[in-house]
Amino acid sequence: MAIILAPRRHVTRWRDLSEPEQAALVARITPAQALLEGDGGLAPVKLIETTEHFHIRLDVPSIAFSPIPGAPHDRALISGGEDALHAHLRPLIDQAQSVDLAVSFLMTSGARLVLPHLRDLLERGGRLRLLTGDYLDVTEPTALRLMEDLDHDRRLYVFRATSIPFHPKAWMFSFADGAGAMIVGSSNLSRSALTDGVEWNLRHFDRSEAAPLTAAREAFEDLLVRAEVTELSGEWIDSYEARRIPPLPMHSGVPEETPEDAPKPHDIQREALNALAATRVKGYRAGLVVLATGLGKTFLAAFDSQPATRILFVAHREEILTQAMEAFRAVRPKARLGRFGGGDKDFDADVLFASIQTLSRNQHLQRFAPDAFDYIVVDEFHHAAAATYRRIIDHFTPKFLLGLTATPDRSDGGDLLGLCEENLVYECDLWSGIDRELLAPFKYFGVPDPVEYAQIPWRSGKFDEAALTLAVATQARAENALDQLARRGGKKAIGFCVSRRHADFMAEFSQARGLRAVAVHSGDTSSPRASALKALEDGDLDIVYAVDMFNEGVDVPSIDTVLMLRPTESPVIWLQQLGRGLRRSIGKTHLAVIDYIGNHRIFLTKARTLLQSGAGEGALRMALERFERHEIIFPAGCEVTYDLEALDILRSLIRLPRDGEELAAFYRDFRDRHGVRPTASEVQHAGFNPGRTGHAGWFGFVNDMGDLTGSDHAAWTSHKGLLDEIETTRMTRSYKMLALRGMIEAGAFPGHISVKTLAERIARLAKRNPEIQADISVAPDDLEAVQAMLTKYALKLLGDTKWFRFGPGVFETTLDDNGDISLANLASELVDWRILRYLQTRSVTYDQHETSPLAEATEAPAAPLSPPATGPQIWEEYPRDRIPPLFGAVFNTGSWNSGIVVIPDAKAMVLLVTMDKSSMSVGDHYADAFVSPTRFVWQTQTSTRRNSARGRIISGEEPGWSVHLFIRKSKLRDGRAAPFRYAGPVHFAGWEGEAPITVQLNLPDALPEGLRTLFGMK
Repeated sequence: MAIILAPRRHVTRWRDLSEPEQAALVARITPAQALLEGDGGLAPVKLIETTEHFHIRLDVPSIAFSPIPGAPHDRALISGGEDALHAHLRPLIDQAQSVDLAVSFLMTSGARLVLPHLRDLLERGGRLRLLTGDYLDVTEPTALRLMEDLDHDRRLYVFRATSIPFHPKAWMFSFADGAGAMIVGSSNLSRSALTDGVEWNLRHFDRSEAAPLTAAREAFEDLLVRAEVTELSGEWIDSYEARRIPPLPMHSGVPEETPEDAPKPHDIQREALNALAATRVKGYRAGLVVLATGLGKTFLAAFDSQPATRILFVAHREEILTQAMEAFRAVRPKARLGRFGGGDKDFDADVLFASIQTLSRNQHLQRFAPDAFDYIVVDEFHHAAAATYRRIIDHFTPKFLLGLTATPDRSDGGDLLGLCEENLVYECDLWSGIDRELLAPFKYFGVPDPVEYAQIPWRSGKFDEAALTLAVATQARAENALDQLARRGGKKAIGFCVSRRHADFMAEFSQARGLRAVAVHSGDTSSPRASALKALEDGDLDIVYAVDMFNEGVDVPSIDTVLMLRPTESPVIWLQQLGRGLRRSIGKTHLAVIDYIGNHRIFLTKARTLLQSGAGEGALRMALERFERHEIIFPAGCEVTYDLEALDILRSLIRLPRDGEELAAFYRDFRDRHGVRPTASEVQHAGFNPGRTGHAGWFGFVNDMGDLTGSDHAAWTSHKGLLDEIETTRMTRSYKMLALRGMIEAGAFPGHISVKTLAERIARLAKRNPEIQADISVAPDDLEAVQAMLTKYALKLLGDTKWFRFGPGVFETTLDDNGDISLANLASELVDWRILRYLQTRSVTYDQHETSPLAEATEAPAAPLSPPATGPQIWEEYPRDRIPPLFGAVFNTGSWNSGIVVIPDAKAMVLLVTMDKSSMSVGDHYADAFVSPTRFVWQTQTSTRRNSARGRIISGEEPGWSVHLFIRKSKLRDGRAAPFRYAGPVHFAGWEGEAPITVQLNLPDALPEGLRTLFGMK
């Protein structure tokens, strides 16, 4: 529509009119504009002097005659090559509410280019409809599967071009402000068509209801209802792939594209794969792998599970599931991948990615047979979800269960290790990854945080978000952060923020100071994730501020700065954020890490992780002292710097517990960090004994700490005798606890269960763990033998107590309140701990015949992995089970309960010396002592002679062998197994006597003054 305004007389030019005539004409413009503008803005005014009669023309205004921000140019024609279509599609997809796409064929290369942006569209609530065809069999099945992997509101269709060709190439976009856009031309969805090919595509912007866009949308709708169109499904893709004959480029007219190389495992992943294969040979059906962020633990799972037919991947966050799907799709391009969470319930996928929140519901879990999956992957999870994961693991009987975590901290990963039968298969931490040049080195700067965290409410293991945002989103703190960034940062940074509001504030503040910055999060004000990362990678942004969207899965190797503007409750999250910048890149020398240290104990988590400190306040204090003395060795190229004020803050936060209170201190610290109390097994993993709390049993201690819920307290007080029996009953074998575990898994505790069913449950437990299988002494496949063992030992012994009854074919509790969930949960916690402790401490008989080092000392089993490059650090504390990996060995309770361990592959002898043996059951008295700060006297066993294999290693006569001394004052510390301190590789200085021999050993570093009183030096 247009309005023509003409003067009262005929003239050819504006200047031919008199001033009164001009004024009269101008006065008519504003009312005319009012008639046309509607919601669209001011109608444009044009003076027409190209005809015989001069006039003014006013057209209907358009709200979108020029491209939206971010487009390379505003010309209508997009001509390909340097004017690539992909650069124009990105901003359109990023800002659209809906995208409709029709292309005659779809290639994997093109799908991968647009997928990140389409995923952003869908995750922010947008809609995608895609129609492609099978004309000439050009469309690639893998490309279709990639589109099928998209989540949320996406509709995928295929035009079966058996009798009629299918050639459209059109994109249609709708925006929130009522505008629309359309691109129609020659480009299908392939890399060449989107990037460097010579293609012509015409772009049109207009109101959404304008005629061209309306006509295009109507044509698209008409296509969707044609008889040749069907909705895309996994079955259709499989059928298409089976009949497809890939066309030659000369026949299809499609340029040949080099296929992407299939991903291959790197060195560390290969070592882990070998370790997993070895653990399965030993009989384990579960295992935990620790891989630092950036080393590809999800790809490891995809590689290891390749022989499996059906796989279940379980995680607690949708982002993790999405990223896992991408990894599995790369490794399994032909597999059927599916989701189980939210509105998606795919029961038939080859690889199912399940939300723990959805799958754990009984109505969903019961729809899967126990043997539905032959391989299950469990990603690391929050402690509060441990019972939920246990329910899933107890339901299924996979051939193998793989647990994945990025943190080696046993007290933080105890639950996951427990789910994996206490079987730590392989571990490669951050330091090893850097040493082996798979991760970039870093320079860490710990800076003081001016925020008063003591004034911010702390609930359930985290700060109140609103109050925390108010405290951190200040101009003073932001100014300080940008100053730190200017002095210590690089050129491409990610800043981790507290909340969406904080991220927006930091982006706006940075922009006002001249930085190119955006905020990325799950809110409406977020910049598009994929485009923000692409701009950062290309150098078009200086910093991206994020909340938690980049904890996982960011693939921008050139990131050279991580700015940590938030307190981090979990070492896993802190390592994930650090890992975002550890990818290696050409020209990148290191990662700069700027980390704020505040006056709250949660900040000790970062220091404990960074300084590789053991559990407990004393260990962290010593680590800080060693750091200040420059005694901690970091990987080559790494530096750690704390501002003096930040160091003072950390020192002030450490609370050294009084004697006897170390367990309580650990318990409170764990509860503060995680928002839930530790379980008995987690306490055991941290080196404490839950059975020696000085309270009325483990749950008496938990009750005194104020952590028994009302129902738990009622169950504990009503059935304290039963729980005490479970906690304290003597265990010479694992029979009784296995019987109770079987009852609990079957949902029959308290209650009754048939002996046959219980035997089947115990057989399942034994099949998961070869140590349990060896302990029950019968083959788990022989159910009659399992039932006989169960009847003869476990059920008879338990049936003799007042809490259980063993009758013909049935075993049951004698309680009145069968089905008490709280009692079952309390009992389950104790049973898990008793089995864990039993496996850790059960005795092994050794052959003492001295013909080789392996005969007189325990041989450590070789580990299918390389030893950490850094090795043990002198005077650092190590729990017994953390010593083997330092020498490339794996922990085994039998092997490492000896005082001497020989590791042939490393040509190393490890001495584990407890100086005060009053609490130990030993047949001889050994005189072990420091005679000077650099000289230690150690006495061998009475059977050891100088000319024995062991003696030759100690004296240095065996070439290439080294002797390593680990010492501790006493066996126990506050009722828990005390860790050992590494005194270094010692050198033989002389000996006297025979059987036993008193050996003089020289230490490489003097015993620190702070330890001399502890170890008896005056």
